[in-house]
Amino acid sequence: MVICLADAPAVAAHFRDLALQEREVLAIAGLDHRGRLLCERRLHGHAFGVVATPADLLPAVLAAGAVAAVLVHNHPSGRLAPSQADLAFTMRFQDAALLCGLQLLDHVIVAGGGWLSLRHAGWLELP
Repeated sequence: MVICLADAPAVAAHFRDLALQEREVLAIAGLDHRGRLLCERRLHGHAFGVVATPADLLPAVLAAGAVAAVLVHNHPSGRLAPSQADLAFTMRFQDAALLCGLQLLDHVIVAGGGWLSLRHAGWLELP
């Protein structure tokens, strides 16, 4: 079965199980040039965050031959607004990904009541 994560609604639907988690989970989806899912990796944290660096996520998507990636994480609190830490990590990850020839397409936050795309909200611009 081919899974296509070409837009934020598809990403949110694929990772909807994260919205039910009691701890934060940070996930990455590695995509091919058509937006098809090649791999995903999930890192589990605590109620208020996940301790991670780009180096914790990049090897999996690069090994899968991905050309693009989408970050996803949940907010167990139910609030969709990104924290300053969320925004800072997204920028660090985007910089690291570009150095590796990988394009970060979006960072989607999922919570009990819905989802938020950082790209569509204006916090992430494609290079």
